[in-house]
Amino acid sequence: MKGYLTTTQTAERLNVSQTRIRQMIIEGIIKAEKVGRDNFISESEVNRIEKLDRKAGRPKKAAAQE
Repeated sequence: MKGYLTTTQTAERLNVSQTRIRQMIIEGIIKAEKVGRDNFISESEVNRIEKLDRKAGRPKKAAAQE
C-alpha cells in the first residue's frame, strides 16, 4: 500500500520492537489500518509519533512506601 508502512518498517523508523508497535496500536497511541491480519500505519501517523517527546526505556519504579 502506497503511503503506508508495515509494523516492521514503523518499528525500524521509531527504533522500537514490532511488539511495542503492536502494543502502541492496541493502546491507541498509533492509529493503524487493519488489512487482513496485518496492520498498516500511514506515513503521516509515523511522522506524528516521531515528533512526540517519548522517553526511552522502562519507567522507574516508585519508591517503596513504608
